[in-house]
Amino acid sequence: MRLLVTGASGFVGWNAVRHFAERGHDVAAAYFSFSHYLHRVAGCLPVQMDLTDGLAVRQVVARFQPDVVIHAAAHSRPQESGDADRLLRVNVEATVSLAQAAADAGARMLYLSTDLVYDSDAGLCNEETPTNPSGAGHYSRSKLMGEDALRASDAEWIIVRCALMYGDGTPRSRSFTQFIDRSWAAGETAPLFNDQYRSILYVGDLVSAIDLLCIGAPQSRRLFVCGGGERFSRSGFGLRYADACGVDRSMCRVMRSADLPGYAGGASDITLDCGRLQALGWRPRALEECFAEMLAARPLEYGRLRGQA
Repeated sequence: MRLLVTGASGFVGWNAVRHFAERGHDVAAAYFSFSHYLHRVAGCLPVQMDLTDGLAVRQVVARFQPDVVIHAAAHSRPQESGDADRLLRVNVEATVSLAQAAADAGARMLYLSTDLVYDSDAGLCNEETPTNPSGAGHYSRSKLMGEDALRASDAEWIIVRCALMYGDGTPRSRSFTQFIDRSWAAGETAPLFNDQYRSILYVGDLVSAIDLLCIGAPQSRRLFVCGGGERFSRSGFGLRYADACGVDRSMCRVMRSADLPGYAGGASDITLDCGRLQALGWRPRALEECFAEMLAARPLEYGRLRGQA
């Protein structure tokens, strides 16, 4: 198949590009400012594209004629989301442009959203749980607006609300484990909250869900939530990650979110019930299995990229 992946130099996009290219699909990898070694991925065509330029978006989609558009690009730093205008342009208006271009090309469009569209203390959530973005400022509201814009478009859409994610990516990626790694690499303890609970998700499992929804069991006009199989506090996850990495647990600074200076968030509990996705045959893997896969790949991939950051 022909796939166009936006945000291809970001965490999810970069992993998705490699996954689909390695399986023999033709992948156009759209990035904004830096290609992050995409030219080294066989079967991948790196394409510079400004999502806020509607004409450029239409031209790229029309030229590549994808079967599926995977929209992984976003302005996605929840704790640095003060620029509401930029969030609106990137997360909402660009989604509208891309959806229209996808519809014109006859392509389905998968939009990656976030579990932060739910109330910060929503507890167990599924696709029917009412939304109430309350825990990540303008970011979570913009992602829900992007969902609404896609639903209102002519595109054949799939929406996936993802949990907090971990895994390895590019040097500039901001996955949860990469945040922890950077603290440890600097000789610092990693601040890990004991009052924020999420269904923390491995990026490899998310990409397998995307593959299923776009290719294995193609869906259209359906919403899915996607999270890991266990409910963790950030600190609980971090301690098990330290064990897997052979790092002393003292390098994890367990604390309340309110005690971290400058942090804008607070206590939260959002757990995802992925029954709709699991009914299609998808399963999240056990935490230690995902850690083992990630750590085994590092000498060949992660360590090389970190050395060039």
